[in-house]
Amino acid sequence: MIEIVDRKKKTNINPEADYLENIKLMVFDMDGVLLKNRNSWDVIINRSMNKTTTGTGMQLTFDYIYQNGVPDRLYENLTETKIMTYLNLNDVTSNIARTIGYLKDRNIKTAIVSAGSHVFAGYLSELFGIDNFIGNEVNVKNHCFIKNVDPAKKDTNVKDIQSRYGISPAETVSVGDSYMDLSMRRRSKYFVAFNPGTRKLVDAADFVVNSTNLYGIIEKMAVHEIFNS
Repeated sequence: MIEIVDRKKKTNINPEADYLENIKLMVFDMDGVLLKNRNSWDVIINRSMNKTTTGTGMQLTFDYIYQNGVPDRLYENLTETKIMTYLNLNDVTSNIARTIGYLKDRNIKTAIVSAGSHVFAGYLSELFGIDNFIGNEVNVKNHCFIKNVDPAKKDTNVKDIQSRYGISPAETVSVGDSYMDLSMRRRSKYFVAFNPGTRKLVDAADFVVNSTNLYGIIEKMAVHEIFNS
């Protein structure tokens, strides 16, 4: 069941409006949006210890391991090659390919900005044809983590992507599931909360989509998809 909610300070959403008109870039968070779990680092660290995990734990967030590190013995299990094997394709949100294909047909660039794993983001980008991606990394040699994406300052990453393609905030949509993702809104015309984790995110978003299907975003933002779906 897909639900849509308008942002409180905005006018009511017009069901006959094409909100993707004049949009040139859509930026996705990864954990909780393109992947069903909300914390890829929880998955990776637990898998590196040969433990199973549901991917819903919040203790092993990137900020936590960035500040505290992990036991030295684990770094040999955190190479890019090994991290790649930790991604369970059953965890991928449904209809990513259809969503990205639709956006490509409209000449809308796509990107991933995630505090999750850069390796996971790169794999999804290659698999589904996403134009740009950035995530956080492990420096195995020096036993530390590299922060390319600050969860509270994702707008700086969005700005870099916009500059690369000559795209303005008024031509950008961002999609996230956590309150931290709202930092992308500072560089976006619209913010879509996809299966939001908090009420604050619902209240701040332009659109709220509760669905297991990523294509729900398209169905709610593109008017002809509403009438033809």
